[in-house]
Amino acid sequence: MMKKIPTVNDSSVSELICTACLLPMQYQNKQNDKFLWQCFKCGKKYLIPVSENDDVEESWSPPR
Repeated sequence: MMKKIPTVNDSSVSELICTACLLPMQYQNKQNDKFLWQCFKCGKKYLIPVSENDDVEESWSPPR
């Protein structure tokens, strides 16, 4: 089942859940007009655009 990943300014969202390990992701910072969210358990990252017309980027980094 696909879920819509919310933009950071979506007031109906209190947290973003990692789709890999189902734990809450942490907001990190803003990079190139995109908001970086990261899961510290598995290392999954989302770059979520300010504009809803842009694509969400997904990547992985080593877990902490």
